[in-house]
Amino acid sequence: MKKSLLALAVVSALATTSAYAGTDGFYVGAKAGYNLWSASTAHDQWDPVSQRVTNELETNAFTAGLFLGYNFNDYLGLEFAYDYLGKMGINHLADKNNPGVLRSGDLWTNGFELAGRFMLPFTEDFEAYAKAGIFAFDTNSNLAKSHVGVVPLFGAGLQYYFTDNIFARVEYDWYHKLAKTTKNGVNPDANTFTLGLGYSFGSRAEAPVEAPAPQTVKKQINEVRTLDSDVTFEFGKYNLTNAGKVELDNISDDINNSDVQNKRIVVIGHTDRIGSAAYNQKLSEQRAKTVVDYLGTKGVSVDSYEGRGKTQPLTGDECNGLSKSKLIKCLAKDRRVEVNIQGEIVKTIEVQE
Repeated sequence: MKKSLLALAVVSALATTSAYAGTDGFYVGAKAGYNLWSASTAHDQWDPVSQRVTNELETNAFTAGLFLGYNFNDYLGLEFAYDYLGKMGINHLADKNNPGVLRSGDLWTNGFELAGRFMLPFTEDFEAYAKAGIFAFDTNSNLAKSHVGVVPLFGAGLQYYFTDNIFARVEYDWYHKLAKTTKNGVNPDANTFTLGLGYSFGSRAEAPVEAPAPQTVKKQINEVRTLDSDVTFEFGKYNLTNAGKVELDNISDDINNSDVQNKRIVVIGHTDRIGSAAYNQKLSEQRAKTVVDYLGTKGVSVDSYEGRGKTQPLTGDECNGLSKSKLIKCLAKDRRVEVNIQGEIVKTIEVQE
């Protein structure tokens, strides 16, 4: 049992070191439970020459252990553990050299395991796993010499995380042939059923979630700013009034301060129906050119301009039959200059998860 205490101390020291190191992926824990020893009658031989063992074995035992492991990812890990597999009682030994004499004794085993652990997560908190590896054991008996060796180990379990760090597990492990018949009389397998409690040093930390990439949204615009010619120009003239300059100052400020990209600006002049077509065509072009020149002094580049004379009235027939003075007043909205601003507004927006 001194070896068992030494093993406990070694693993405890390793666990303490890992805890202070805080390395991502490490975990430690302890387990305890029940061991069912199994030994077939073919192997229940104390000595093939002089002795034999009956099938009367005490196969129930207490088992406990400590484990230290590292998870490389959500599916693969490596685990190191110390296991005390408990005691198996051997009763009613018949010695051929001493007929009628029955002997009894105990066999107990402990050792270290190294196993790969293969996980299958069902949810964020719950997973199943399988183990496969080797078990370096030391089997002692008060009937014979101790025996050391290495045997295969297989296991499976379920694990549940109560928090990001604390977890519990239930586990079954199978250790194959832990003694030699010529030394300890039996060649048993160990079948352990344990409940464990552990602490993870970061292996449960969630990977940072990448924020969705911002999206670029483009909106096409086609805005028409209409200048009332009766405010911008005197009747029949194409020189800007002071009020007209104020209007154009406001338009140029809006254009220069806007976030419109790929701008295209077109200026179009219109007149009313009074006068000849040639006269009105020329007047509409002159007024459009005056607006273009003034916007240029404010840093606004106009792509094109044109005059459409009296070809596109807005009043229709509503001013018919009026005297000239009243007609001039009625046709005011036909006399206009339009500043057409085309382009697109590009915005980058954050995408909500």
